[in-house]
Amino acid sequence: MIRPSALLLPTSFGQCVAHALGRDGLCRPVVIGATGGSGTRAVRAVLERAGVFMGANVNNVGDAMDYEPLLDDLINRILEESHATDYEVGRLSPRLREPAIRRLAAQIRVYLKDRPRAAGRWGWKNPRSMYILPLIHAVFPQMHFVHVVRDGRDMAVSTNQWQFRKHYHAMFRRTAAEDEVPVASCALWGRANLGVADWGERVMGRRYIRIRLEDLCARPLETVTGLLDGLGLDTAAAGPASALVESPPSLYRWQRLLDDATVRALEEVSGDALRRFGYLGTEAPAAAA
Repeated sequence: MIRPSALLLPTSFGQCVAHALGRDGLCRPVVIGATGGSGTRAVRAVLERAGVFMGANVNNVGDAMDYEPLLDDLINRILEESHATDYEVGRLSPRLREPAIRRLAAQIRVYLKDRPRAAGRWGWKNPRSMYILPLIHAVFPQMHFVHVVRDGRDMAVSTNQWQFRKHYHAMFRRTAAEDEVPVASCALWGRANLGVADWGERVMGRRYIRIRLEDLCARPLETVTGLLDGLGLDTAAAGPASALVESPPSLYRWQRLLDDATVRALEEVSGDALRRFGYLGTEAPAAAA
């Protein structure tokens, strides 16, 4: 049996009903997005430990698989019109915008079928959700978005180039050659994450929360406490939730793997983003020996 919440919540009427019943938490899903490999798995684990329903149909890294076909279909079509992650839904063409919102609402209904009746807050983790953040916000204006960021120089040498392979061409209107991959990947990291940060800060205010993986690993209790507080969740869960955080051995790998010339090239294409997120102009911890 499909519960009314699954059918009603992805509508403004349903959210008004939830508000009238004192179930405002149902109208505030928590969505986690990032460049793939940025540490979203750890953030998902933290939220799940804090009592947030984060999905049943997930893959081995906790990505909500119900949204994958939708993301595959929509992201490049949006990027072909906007060439950015900072865009207004109202400026997308009607032939794209209206069916996209209907499809997203329908997919959320599918996702909500698995939400336990006793669950309050809910959400999902799928890194590529950041590309459709304005669409998700159009369905749930009171949502929270947790934007996970990791040093773009680390991301440039990651084996996880899924987003780069799928979306670089649509974003930049060109195909990168194989020998361009580290620099081109870092360029996508910079443009995509800067756009999300600009849009989130401007439109969502405090409901946009950004976490650097480096901070989560260096100061897990402090970072998790801030996250839970920002989401309006019980910070008493911060202790056990932060205990789930482990620093990956690949952190700061760029310091070990990249030569000076490549580092300069990466900083040239993504310097604005590296500075915005605190990776340039500050002293970074040394890579592990």
